Amino acid sequence: MRTLAALLFVGTLSSAQSPDTRSCSVDGTVVNSATGAPIPRVYVSVTNSEDNTVLQSDAAGRWSVEHIACGRATISATRVGFLKSQKAPALNPSVTLADATPLHDIKLELSPQAVIAGRVLDDQGDPIQGALVSLMTSRVLNGARTLAATMSSATNDLGEYRFAGLEAGKYLVCAASGQLGMPGGNIPRPPVGERCYPGPLDSTPAVTMDVAPGFEGRVDFTLMPVQTAEVRGVVSGVPDGVNGTVSLVSRALPNMTGRMGANLAAAVRKDGTFIVRNVPPGAYMLIANALQQNRRLMARTPVDVGGGDVDGIHVHLEPGVTVAGTVKVVSIAGRKLDRPQFTAMLRSTDSGGSQIVWDESRTSFAMPDVLPGNYRLDFSAPAPFYVRSATMGGRDILGQELPIGPGAGSIEVVVSDDGGVLEGDVTAEGEDGPVAAWVLVQKDGAQPRNVRTDSSGHFRMDTIPPGDYKVYAWDNNVNVEYANADWMQRYGKGVAVTIRPGPNEKVKLVRQTAPSE
Repeated sequence: MRTLAALLFVGTLSSAQSPDTRSCSVDGTVVNSATGAPIPRVYVSVTNSEDNTVLQSDAAGRWSVEHIACGRATISATRVGFLKSQKAPALNPSVTLADATPLHDIKLELSPQAVIAGRVLDDQGDPIQGALVSLMTSRVLNGARTLAATMSSATNDLGEYRFAGLEAGKYLVCAASGQLGMPGGNIPRPPVGERCYPGPLDSTPAVTMDVAPGFEGRVDFTLMPVQTAEVRGVVSGVPDGVNGTVSLVSRALPNMTGRMGANLAAAVRKDGTFIVRNVPPGAYMLIANALQQNRRLMARTPVDVGGGDVDGIHVHLEPGVTVAGTVKVVSIAGRKLDRPQFTAMLRSTDSGGSQIVWDESRTSFAMPDVLPGNYRLDFSAPAPFYVRSATMGGRDILGQELPIGPGAGSIEVVVSDDGGVLEGDVTAEGEDGPVAAWVLVQKDGAQPRNVRTDSSGHFRMDTIPPGDYKVYAWDNNVNVEYANADWMQRYGKGVAVTIRPGPNEKVKLVRQTAPSE
């Protein structure tokens, strides 16, 4: 029996088939991917360029479509309580709808949705309306496992919330009071703290709950009153007639807005003073901003809030600095680049990206108004060139953070076309023949390159800088913690390879399954 995901493509009909022939048929079963049990009353859709047939599976999960046009088609299945789509396997089986050749026993798998619901109450047992409940999941971003917000919801008048349509995974649920004041009026209420389940938000690594397909769990919260504080200070350097602002961002979770969505911001008054009210205890970064004629002024300082108000903060706004750079082209083949299409950017988690201005020859550039802070350089060159080196003041900055501030040196980039070629084939333990996979090529723990093989398990990478690498094959690239050296040493079974200019290097790899945690 052929097994496909809930969404699949049916192979193209041979050129000998008449396009208006409706002599093809297909049938199969819809099953629960977690239990294998058949699912009744599922809407199955078979669509191609001429037909769009929709029907329901019977009590045994069976479905059948006859007298449809042969050729390329799409088959999908949906039902309330199940996920609408499912990640396709690394290698889909190939099928063909051909005249007088019925296609039987196609098994469509639907994954049951997971649900997390509950209530948020205060210390008196009364429901909190408008409490902010956030759902976060443990996932890998840029090669490192972290928490990322996936959903948020405000509780209703009964203090209830519900997250449905969840995929299997590892989750953390947090609840906080949200904005002060009752909905529909200005009646104040005591500020309450935040609570998370199954562990605190700031724990490293985060404690999460395992959610399997079809999981239905309840998480209730009782939020206790907390003593909030005021953060007061002065911002100097705000130009006349320009509005300044200050905001507090959690240092523990810089990608979260304030603490659980709290509005921890305030305007700078005309005399330069500011007050940020209702600040829960925690470690923050205070960021002051002002915009003058499209030029941004900024200052920042760490602030720790404990059991009392924080006063006497003083920050001074400064304009950004201009970072200059040059690009040198080294070609072993004597290639000339006429106005090459290089791309460059400085990226920072605190300040976002930077703009770039190229000279007419595109061999030198400037990045104006770069705010002081730590950045990473993203630079790319058109094939067959690659970035051989990038330095600032003689320091290697490829794949590393570089501090930018007043007096920062210039960036020097060298691009070359002496890269090598890597190709190979992937198999899997216990399986005959090649398999599709994600191939990852990494040098000294730096940002890797990756490529997906074709259906025959073959891959090829061009313009790889010369050097020593480890090459890995994974079932997917979602859970690979390539930035975690301990994780890679524990789980990665790489093949060492040396890339040289000129000749192709060939490897044979065995596909691994990346653990989800």
